[in-house]
Amino acid sequence: MITDSVGLRPWVACPIRSSLVSKVHRPGCRRVAEQSCATSLSAGWSTNRLLSVSPFHGRQIVRLKRKCTTCAVATAATAFTTQKDLSLRNGANVKVIVEQTENNDQIISIESDVQAGRLLLHWGVEGGKNYKGGWRLPGASARPEGTVQYKDRALQTPFRLDTNGRARVVLHLDGEEASDFLNFVLKDDATNTWYDNNGTNFKVPLRPDATSAATRVDQLPKDLCDKWAWVRWDHAGRPERAGAAAANEYDRGVAEMRELLARGRTLDELWRVAEGKWKYSDYRKRVIIPALGDVTAPAVAPPPQQQKQQQAENYNGNGNGNGGAAALPRIPEDLLGVQAYVLWERAGKPDGADFSGEARRVITEQLQSGATLEEVARRLNYTPKQGSSGTTSNGGSPMPTPTSSLDGGAPAPAEPRPMAQPAQVGTPLGTPKRNPLDMIKRAKPAPVLSAERNVVERPLDFLVQRFAVDPTTRWRRTYPLGSKAELLVVVRQENERSPVRVDLVTDTASTMVLHWGVCQPGTRDWAMPDDSLHPEGSAVMHKAVETPFLNCDDDECDVEISGAKVPLQRITINLSPDNRLGAVTFVLRSSDSTMWYKDAGGNFLVPLPSKDGPMVIAPEEAKDELSRTIIDAEVNSSQWTLMHRFNKAADLIAEVLNGYYEIDVAAALSRIFVWLRYSATRHLTWQRNYNTQPRILSAAQERLTNAIANAHGRTSGEAQEWVRAMLTTVGRGGDGQKIRDEILHIMHRNHISERKGVWMEEWHQKLHNNTTPDDVHICEAYLAFLESGGNLGAYWRVLSDAGITRQRLESFDRAITLEPEYYGEKRDALVRDFRNYLGILKAVHSGADLSASANAAGNRIPGGARGWLAYVLSHLGDSQILPLLEACVEARTELAPALTGNRELLYLDLALEEQARQAAERGVGAAGFGAAAFMRPLLQNLCLSLGNNEEICYCLKAWNELPSSVRNGGRPTKEEALLAVAVVNRIRRALAEISDRAVIRIGDISKAYGRSFGVERWAYELFAEEVIRGGPAFAVSLVVTAIEPMLRNAAALGAWQVISPIEATGMVVVVTGLHEVQDKTYDIPTVLIAEQVTGEEEIPEGAVAVITPDAPDVLSHVSVRARNMRVLFATCHDEQPLKQLREARGKWLHFTPSASGAVTWTETSAPQHNDDGAAAHAAAARPTKGLKIEVPTWCGRWVVGMDEYNDGVVGAKSKNLAKLRGRLPPKIQLPSSVTLPFGCFEQALELPENKQVKQALADTVSRISVRSAAASSSSSGGVVTGLLTGLGSLVGLSGNGQGNTTHTNQSPAELLAECRRLAMQVVVPRQVRDELERAMRAAGIPPPENEERWALALDALRGVWASKYNDRAYYSLRKAGLDFNSVRMAVLVQRVVPAQYAFVIHTRNPSNNDEREVFCELVKGLGESLVSGMVPGSAVAFKAVKDSAGLQSPEMLCYASKSEAMFVRDSLIFRSDSNGEDLEGYAGAGLYDSITMDPSVLTKIDYMEDRLVQDPGFRRDLMSRICRLGVDIEKALSSAQDVEGVVAPDGSITVVQTRPQV
Repeated sequence: MITDSVGLRPWVACPIRSSLVSKVHRPGCRRVAEQSCATSLSAGWSTNRLLSVSPFHGRQIVRLKRKCTTCAVATAATAFTTQKDLSLRNGANVKVIVEQTENNDQIISIESDVQAGRLLLHWGVEGGKNYKGGWRLPGASARPEGTVQYKDRALQTPFRLDTNGRARVVLHLDGEEASDFLNFVLKDDATNTWYDNNGTNFKVPLRPDATSAATRVDQLPKDLCDKWAWVRWDHAGRPERAGAAAANEYDRGVAEMRELLARGRTLDELWRVAEGKWKYSDYRKRVIIPALGDVTAPAVAPPPQQQKQQQAENYNGNGNGNGGAAALPRIPEDLLGVQAYVLWERAGKPDGADFSGEARRVITEQLQSGATLEEVARRLNYTPKQGSSGTTSNGGSPMPTPTSSLDGGAPAPAEPRPMAQPAQVGTPLGTPKRNPLDMIKRAKPAPVLSAERNVVERPLDFLVQRFAVDPTTRWRRTYPLGSKAELLVVVRQENERSPVRVDLVTDTASTMVLHWGVCQPGTRDWAMPDDSLHPEGSAVMHKAVETPFLNCDDDECDVEISGAKVPLQRITINLSPDNRLGAVTFVLRSSDSTMWYKDAGGNFLVPLPSKDGPMVIAPEEAKDELSRTIIDAEVNSSQWTLMHRFNKAADLIAEVLNGYYEIDVAAALSRIFVWLRYSATRHLTWQRNYNTQPRILSAAQERLTNAIANAHGRTSGEAQEWVRAMLTTVGRGGDGQKIRDEILHIMHRNHISERKGVWMEEWHQKLHNNTTPDDVHICEAYLAFLESGGNLGAYWRVLSDAGITRQRLESFDRAITLEPEYYGEKRDALVRDFRNYLGILKAVHSGADLSASANAAGNRIPGGARGWLAYVLSHLGDSQILPLLEACVEARTELAPALTGNRELLYLDLALEEQARQAAERGVGAAGFGAAAFMRPLLQNLCLSLGNNEEICYCLKAWNELPSSVRNGGRPTKEEALLAVAVVNRIRRALAEISDRAVIRIGDISKAYGRSFGVERWAYELFAEEVIRGGPAFAVSLVVTAIEPMLRNAAALGAWQVISPIEATGMVVVVTGLHEVQDKTYDIPTVLIAEQVTGEEEIPEGAVAVITPDAPDVLSHVSVRARNMRVLFATCHDEQPLKQLREARGKWLHFTPSASGAVTWTETSAPQHNDDGAAAHAAAARPTKGLKIEVPTWCGRWVVGMDEYNDGVVGAKSKNLAKLRGRLPPKIQLPSSVTLPFGCFEQALELPENKQVKQALADTVSRISVRSAAASSSSSGGVVTGLLTGLGSLVGLSGNGQGNTTHTNQSPAELLAECRRLAMQVVVPRQVRDELERAMRAAGIPPPENEERWALALDALRGVWASKYNDRAYYSLRKAGLDFNSVRMAVLVQRVVPAQYAFVIHTRNPSNNDEREVFCELVKGLGESLVSGMVPGSAVAFKAVKDSAGLQSPEMLCYASKSEAMFVRDSLIFRSDSNGEDLEGYAGAGLYDSITMDPSVLTKIDYMEDRLVQDPGFRRDLMSRICRLGVDIEKALSSAQDVEGVVAPDGSITVVQTRPQV
């Protein structure tokens, strides 16, 4: 190859395109050119396609041909070359080489040594043709082979390996495609791992003149600004700052960086300082002070408002330092936002684009041309907000805001705080892309409980178990004494007239002495016991009695461990039945007085049964040992303070983790949390008969919080969640002595005397003797008093907000009875001193205070979290909600890997969680549908907080995959809204599960504790609710509530989903779940408001309507039965109508479903008994009776094939499958089947080996008859009595109905369960197995491979037989007046068809009974998750009109919101096929079970990533095929059908069963 005529550098024209690639003489650039062509050649070029070499304008041309396209390889000169070497966080490198030709064509080579499965370049450009801001995506001609477009946001190009094994991409931007900047990140598509530039994009200039623009000081990365603010705050000693002061310091840090850049420092250098690679203190000494002077900002730094104005001028060339043009007015932020929005809208609303800089430039140009701000606003059709003008009333510049010293000096006097700006959504910060599934917390082994570990016998276990069942035991407790020794205390009394006996038994090896006294009822004061109570050997020591423990030789102390007898010591104290004592109190010591034993730092206290004061006994819900210990310590301790409580809690946590209490770890830790929360909310005493010095209290706090942190490191899942919650109830402790010392120093410095009659002296005395968390709020109130110029109203307002009343102040042991005095001349000094003192108090008492937590965490904070944290600290209370939320959550995300067991980081994490919650609650109400933008950070926040977070992580993933019009709170289309509704339904269900878990765990126990502690009723009734409302899930629920109505409206769904549209009148009854009342019979027409409906329940007799917020599938069992029974069944998605209906409990309402799919109601009166309407109501309440089941006889065969599927032999499922043979399109498959005919179960019972099972079934059926006949006869006209009396013949038995009456107190549900248990014991004769195997082989069904597999198959068969005793079948048949005696069960056996999807078709639309429409529902995996109600959530629902056009384009009604799918290995399925399921006018579908031979597995799924959602063409084709199938089957069988089928992974469809639609 020769050079060009000028003799500069050779160029190569790319074989794919005509762009020129420089063959420069530098090796690196040479590789670029060679790789460019190598890439093209590897794409399909070969050397035999070299056509010719010829001169062209003085250059050598190489012509090649590919697919009839000729391209030239030529030479040209390079105008610009640059190389960037970039580092990734994992240590890998990226090299970018940019070359620009004289005609401005650009060639960019990106190569990397990242070790990835499939490395992608995720890229876009700035500049070029028709550039309007944000990322521009070059056209097709500039996209290398394999490039795909990613959601209209970016391009993704795969890297290819060059000859050196390096991954490389070469981009060509020619002509109009040439751009200013290349923006990119890398992605490993195999692992979904992103590689970015510290949370932002890599940005490479592509032109020489773009270099300066790339480092413009007004475009400093936000992450850098945040981290710079952090290092400055850290250097200043982490001072306490109010919101305004923190924001000013943030601005000063940004100004400092801009000045450094202006003086020649590099951006890379600033990054090194911000990331801690160069200490800020050293950098300040070596660089900042020499360059800028010893100040915290430029020496002539103007106020922040003027800085912004000057920045605008500098941007446009006016701020050159030489005077420039006249100063322009400051551009108001709201006006700037409007202009940015207009530019963003004109650019096509690109995701993530920031037009603030462009907006400032546009407005500045207008101002420079002579326009006023008012004229600019008028052009934008915008009215500026009041006070948004950039000047003061007299035309001058606004005054600077006072700022605090960076070096930790005194802050300026506080100005009156301006009125807070209204909350608004705000501009996103641009957070890193994360895979939510990487955030799932995998459970680690929990601490083993004593019941689970290798049980080590303890010497006292035998006595503990004995006294636990002893009816004379009134109270008992076991205390650990260390070194594995224990003390057992038992109080026994046979009855009120019997003496009281107190036994103390220990297994310690040391000789022990009891140092004891007594307490009078109602007090806990130590008193000397009467001489008559002293056991043998006792001695009086001052106000106590000392009694030595004696060796116990009684039989009850005869304890052996591993064959060796353990010596026990015991003391017995006997009291008369008429004693007037309330308790025995004591401590223990060793006989040589070297060891003393106390209970959590206080005295042991044993309550006594007394006529004058009954002992406190734990309620039934709190009978476990841990609860008894907590209640006893809290209620029966004579001296009790926060210190005692904290020490006791630390002991209990250790005991729980060591398996001391035989209850679940999560349950145990949740109990301790409940106790500590009652303390934190002031419902328990903080001081009783004891004063605690601050240093002692802080030591107890530190001990407890360290114990909690240790527990956090040893637990996972739900248990770890409760441990973390404990930290919200107690301050971290620390140097409590400072509290005591510093208040004195403040008083001395400010010459405030220590004398009575002075408010500060009263507070000083309280602090000195018993500091509590109340002191934080007292200090805040005093500061408000000082800053308001001595306004007592401000003082009392702060106290009132904290729940501190005058009565509480006066109730302290060192009472505060006075109001504070105002020292005007000392105001500033006192404000400074007490702000510092507030920090000391918060450090001890306020664990989750953000500033205190950040300060305490110090250098433990990971580098990745510091920038985000700095942003939060400088924007607390900001009106811009979204960026504050994002910063809080990203800081938490960076903290998460280092969080486990780290106390200081846990407190910081809690403080950030609280800030996120407050921001959300502040912003959701004002945001409208814009609140959708909060969903992502709030879901991520919840993921970080939960112990079991898998479902929320899937919800977050699904939300992130929604269109931006939903995620950003825009205007979604109907299709987008339908998708979003499904995701929101999944989120709502996940929130309900979180709430239910919490209520189940702490609801009852918090009420039990509250009653035992004497807490006010309202406090313990609302305890669980308040815990939930104070957690991160509540913030997500606020967003759901805000956006769901708008999404449903956009999706044309409305607030109601009417499943069975029947007009109904009845009395409103509210129930928790439909399953709770399915066995009831309502005597009057009843409207049930059921909070939970799974889909497999039976609607109770007498119910005329069921309204629920739950969302069962339209084709679930309960939905089908509701339509069959003509019961109104509807789901309401709006809380307001549901609230109105709940409040109508006991009223009569008339419901009318409208044609538009809504439900309306009016209040009416109860019908009279002789009213015709009453009869109508009753008729509507019960299905038509008089149906009869024909009883088939056994055909004499155990198994029949499809050719023998005849009437009276098998059920409708089997017969319909046989009828479909040859009548369906060839592409539709039918599974091979064999069936065990009617009567096989009854015939098996007649075998000798089943004689006992047969008799036991007869006895159980008789008991059902006795139990139910009396209750049912009046409401069912005697039908049920006869039915149940004859149940014995259901299993081929005769009986007189008398039976065994000894167990008639059992419910029908319990007796039916016993019937199912007995049916599972039936011996299946060998002949059945042999015939089944032969029939299966003949039908082409592989039989089980071995004995183990056959055992599974026969268990499944027995399970189907046993399902004839299902609860729902019993109640349904009872209501319909059908006789169990007539029910016979055939069992259809098929091979499980591998299912990617399962579907159900109703060929007559069940929602409106329209025969012209076919209605379908579809789920992933097995169809059981659709029809059974086992998997909550909605399925994919669609319908189609039965004409060619309608079947070609079905209408999507609902996307799936299910969280799980059911899958099973290659297996067999045994389907129920009874003679009672498909009677005309009776919906028996789903009454009985279909069971797979192998157990099905529930698997978490994400429908959003499924092809069904991602590929519209695939979705439309699949829905069309399923709808056409329904129409074909209806034609083949000449009636409306209920069809079940599956779609295999290869797309083939198999019909597994069909039956007439009811």
